[in-house]
Amino acid sequence: MHHFLRDHMRRRPKVWFYPRTSDWWENTAAAFTDDQWLQHFRVSRDTFSYLCTALKPQLKRQDTTYRLCIPLQKRVALALYKLANPCDYKTVADLFAVGVASVCRCVHEFCTAVIAVLKPHLVVAPTGDELADMAEYFYQTYGIPQCIGVIDSIHVPIIRPPHYQSEQPNQEGYLAVLLQAVVDGKGLFWDLNMGCPRWVNESSGFEESWPCDDLSSRMRNICGTDNGHFILGHAGYPSQHWLLKPCPNTGWLTAEQELFNTQINQAHCVAEHAFGRLKGRWKCLSKRNDCNFEVVKDMVETCCILHNLCERNMDAFLPEWITLDHLQPPNGKPQRDSESDSWMTLQQFMQDNVE
Repeated sequence: MHHFLRDHMRRRPKVWFYPRTSDWWENTAAAFTDDQWLQHFRVSRDTFSYLCTALKPQLKRQDTTYRLCIPLQKRVALALYKLANPCDYKTVADLFAVGVASVCRCVHEFCTAVIAVLKPHLVVAPTGDELADMAEYFYQTYGIPQCIGVIDSIHVPIIRPPHYQSEQPNQEGYLAVLLQAVVDGKGLFWDLNMGCPRWVNESSGFEESWPCDDLSSRMRNICGTDNGHFILGHAGYPSQHWLLKPCPNTGWLTAEQELFNTQINQAHCVAEHAFGRLKGRWKCLSKRNDCNFEVVKDMVETCCILHNLCERNMDAFLPEWITLDHLQPPNGKPQRDSESDSWMTLQQFMQDNVE
């Protein structure tokens, strides 16, 4: 009896796990070409390595006596796969041979880490000389002086949260989160705002509003009153000192006003192009998301941060990710013949309105 107990006491506890095959990640994904890797994870291998290194202190886990942890690279990869593809948690769990709860936890932890570590470096409001540089780039590219960005919005569909009181107004409506962002002349986000869930009806048009109370004061502080910088926006936005909008189309626009509106619309393409590439690269923004509201907000913010990272790293963007023609980049710069009558007229009109 003594020997029996001694032998059994010496046995090490066994690591418990549900048997799954991780062949896809360990073998198939490891053999991907660069194009295949980009298609599945939407980032280059260099950007993927950077994410693993930068987020290692927040995401690295240790094996325990009773359970093996999910390796760092696998955690980052499954989070990117979830953001890049319109699939549910169960699909990601089966593909990476982990539990559904583990996928939920890994995605949320990844988004939290990206926001905490990378956002302060990748999504930053301009100050000082950066304002002048942004305005000069915008002027040289689109011909509009003193502009430092374009504000635009998209709706991200979500599943109705539990205990959500508001009833669906009609059969055509859907519940969504409003993402409102400011884009610079290069198509990078430098300000992000998200509102509470609300019902959206595409057939009734898009109602412009501010998703958070401090947006107007924040933009006013950035643009300032002495420098006279401003941001472009749709005609539907509320009038603000820092916001430049097209002239309302009353049917009686002067030639100067029509030229002004044309230039504004050309410059606004930079925001449409940025949002098009954002939704094209991160398909989770186009599908009705199966996560809870707070996680959805973190996922949307993470996609915007990763958009800036990929754009700065010049990661490839495949044409098939965008199918809508109006989201394609504008064909060249606006014509800026300084000797033409139309250009001089536009400059005079801009100066009169800015001042």
